[in-house]
Amino acid sequence: MSFSWWIRFLWVFTAITAFAMPGPGPIPSKYYDLSRYRHFSDSTEYKIASFFKGHHKSGIFNGTYFFFRNDSITQGALGYANFGKPDTLINDDLFQLASVSKTITGVAIMMLQQDGLLLIDDSVHWYIPELSRRNLTIRNLMCHMSGLPDYFYFKTYGPNQSAHLKNADIVVQINQQSERDFAEPGTAYSYCNTNYALLAYIVERLTGMDFRQYARKNIFEPSGMRFTHICNHDSVPLFNYPVQGYDKKRVFSDNPQNGTTGDKGVYSNGVEMFFLDRALRGNYLLNQSSKDLMWTPQVQVSADGASYALGWRVKFINGQKWVFHNGWWKGFRTYFWRCLDEDKGFVVLTNHVYGPFLRTVEMVGLLK
Repeated sequence: MSFSWWIRFLWVFTAITAFAMPGPGPIPSKYYDLSRYRHFSDSTEYKIASFFKGHHKSGIFNGTYFFFRNDSITQGALGYANFGKPDTLINDDLFQLASVSKTITGVAIMMLQQDGLLLIDDSVHWYIPELSRRNLTIRNLMCHMSGLPDYFYFKTYGPNQSAHLKNADIVVQINQQSERDFAEPGTAYSYCNTNYALLAYIVERLTGMDFRQYARKNIFEPSGMRFTHICNHDSVPLFNYPVQGYDKKRVFSDNPQNGTTGDKGVYSNGVEMFFLDRALRGNYLLNQSSKDLMWTPQVQVSADGASYALGWRVKFINGQKWVFHNGWWKGFRTYFWRCLDEDKGFVVLTNHVYGPFLRTVEMVGLLK
């Protein structure tokens, strides 16, 4: 067991003690009981491992992977968590999920509807009355048909330009934008991170809980995701995380946009995202009608038939329905794919942007 592993374990213990929240990782594997699962066949194991070893050798892949089908699983880690030290990645390392975080937000909104606290066709203005745009519905936000501009490109952050943004700050910024920056809601698909920051803010308004707290109590803990959390860099600085995000060996620094939640910010690993898959295949988090609605295509987004649903993308491959999300944020590229017609899927997490995204159709093919 490496010295680096012990340093990272001690950081987890320190973070939990100091901040009463899961730390940035990694997590001792003893917390994960995977004994009921078996290995894939040797040929499938070899095929999956070779795919990632080949992409690692070419410099495109630096990260971890977790594949599952029925009662079989396989996982692996290649490359470095921190190129400056360097620290070798392990399977349990926590990665920033980037836009894969939107699947968590989608689940949270569907849970509130299931509990009778909202309807997705309600007006956003009912929950955020100070928002100047009054012709939006929650569904518009969830399927990226709001016509809102993306806060990533706003020119001002607030009175303190270096402070982390809060979800409430996004509302203030939207109200300051010119009318020409908005499109008519419900008319066209336009992927926009503003939508999911507002959805998280609605959760906070309805529950009286910070979105980080709500997700931990209602989604992560019930799913057995013991160390998954939404980052709070006011408490745990970004540079303290063992896994750093890189662009061609250049590490990304913190920025004000790291403060918002709902659109990004979840930290997790392959096995805990697999636990989320397990929870979603049952009815503990959401009943079947809620899940069916969440995964019903709302708008087609590409010529190959891919659609956006409610926090998830949807695509049919070889006659099977896949629900998924990919992500990119400050050096992290992430993939969470689940087949609804068969118990199979994969989680791939990377922290080094070099070259193109991994071809997801090829990763789906690894599970044939």
